[in-house]
Amino acid sequence: MSYKTLLLTLILATGTLWAQEQKPAPSPNATPTAATVVPHPAEISAEDKARKNPVPFNEVYVARGKKIYATQCAFCHGERGDGKGEVAYDMKLSLPNFTKPQLLDKRTDGELFTIIGNGADPMPPQTGRLTDAQRWNLVNYLRALSGKVPDKATGKEPEENILEIQK
Repeated sequence: MSYKTLLLTLILATGTLWAQEQKPAPSPNATPTAATVVPHPAEISAEDKARKNPVPFNEVYVARGKKIYATQCAFCHGERGDGKGEVAYDMKLSLPNFTKPQLLDKRTDGELFTIIGNGADPMPPQTGRLTDAQRWNLVNYLRALSGKVPDKATGKEPEENILEIQK
């Protein structure tokens, strides 16, 4: 490599480094705000938005969603759904706070189901990892996290997930 090429490479690398803005690491106790949480970028079809949750919103299915959340979601989204999971902290991510009702109020169940299934950078898609019934149970649990109170169980809920029984 010639002296001129080396000098030019060094100048370009230095300029690139100066141009990059350094952002402070988020505090582990910081709560993401609407300004720091990027809205979900996915294009969601009208059909998916209109999709209705076939799983009843009651205590049994919310409890099932909570179990799935604890094993599949909490390490990023936080045990309480506040966006403060260990992985989010380690990767310096600002994830949504599902305990804020206004976050989910504008989303239909179909949209949430689609977002869980398709994922969004950095969240991987959950289709193939979770059954449809598990994803609908997660939607119900997210609704409960945001303050919506589930109906009482009827006592007639099947042992298996309702969607898996219907197949």
